[in-house]
Amino acid sequence: MTFHRVLTLAVLLAVAHIAAAPRARADIGCGQPCRGLVLEAKSLEGQARYQEALTKYKKAEQADPTASMPLSLAAGLVLKLSTVAPQDKAQQLRDMSRALAERAAQLEADDPVAQEVLRMLDDPAPPPLHQPNARAAKLMAEGEAAFARQDLRLALAKYEATMLADPQYSSAWVAAGNCLYMQSSWTRAETLFRAATVIEPHNSQAWRYLSDVLFYQDQRTAAEAALYKAIEADPSQRLTWGKLAGYRASAGMPLATLGLRRGVRVMENAQGEYVISLDPQTDAEKTSDHAIRLVLGMTEAQLRTDDKDRRKSAFEIELATWRQALKTADEAEARGDAGMLDPGLLQVRALARQGQLEPAILLLMFRQAYRPALQAWIAANPGGVKYFIDRYGVMP
Repeated sequence: MTFHRVLTLAVLLAVAHIAAAPRARADIGCGQPCRGLVLEAKSLEGQARYQEALTKYKKAEQADPTASMPLSLAAGLVLKLSTVAPQDKAQQLRDMSRALAERAAQLEADDPVAQEVLRMLDDPAPPPLHQPNARAAKLMAEGEAAFARQDLRLALAKYEATMLADPQYSSAWVAAGNCLYMQSSWTRAETLFRAATVIEPHNSQAWRYLSDVLFYQDQRTAAEAALYKAIEADPSQRLTWGKLAGYRASAGMPLATLGLRRGVRVMENAQGEYVISLDPQTDAEKTSDHAIRLVLGMTEAQLRTDDKDRRKSAFEIELATWRQALKTADEAEARGDAGMLDPGLLQVRALARQGQLEPAILLLMFRQAYRPALQAWIAANPGGVKYFIDRYGVMP
């Protein structure tokens, strides 16, 4: 992942939470003086003055300790810096980013930037989107800097130049459309967002922004349909699910949050061995769920160890891991042991008992490594995303 790619994502992400309210451009989740400090920090970030930006985010946090946004934006910046740091420093920066994002999420569970940072930490692989050529990358960076300064006219000009320099770079079309969107130029913005979805159907952000502009043109049905396409493109995007939940709630069809805490990670160390790491929060609980998480970790580690030739896909291993863990949980309960308590784990088991473990993992626990399996499932189940959501009413 190049540094420029992360910068592009972060700038668009930083404004994503206000994309559904273009007239509230300055509403960044905290009052003055926090608001002004965050805008200053974003401008400094756009100028690649990263240490100064972090200092501003810290001051914004101190100005409003109840606001999540200074913490989440700082987490995003630290994550970006980790991608270009020396290897011995990168993990330290990632740990710092996670701590900041978790603090932000504690203050505001639905903070979209915090959720995206945590997602990227757990799944650093980027979506399979086109990478710009050198000239387009330079123009895009200049556009981002102008956008951070709220110079929409210059930003749009730079994004349009980027589109000409590399027509297959769909993110430039999205960025240009966003400039028009911020100026309430709905029809022109829609044209650019639609073009981006044609250029790269896997650009989830393009579908989500298309949904926004359709909503503001009173095309609610089409707006909701675009969100299902956004989920097909990338089910891990919490912003998309949040917007869909809002649409459905207003229609009396709310979505329940799965809220799954897997609680365990399996990582390969320098010696090629797989190490199980339980999250401190879940590890401290020592409930019956703790045993299930241990089984998840041990099963995954064993499956990955046995797959010496790496013939199994990441999704095949995850699916087999969950099947074994749930089987173990059922056997334990049959013996009279304490049952699972975590609502997320219980929901996964309920879906598995209805033959829905595969889509549950693909849609509710998605990782970029699962993309081939997702595409195969969607091809075999046209309309399956909407059917799953309609029937089970659950989101990540």
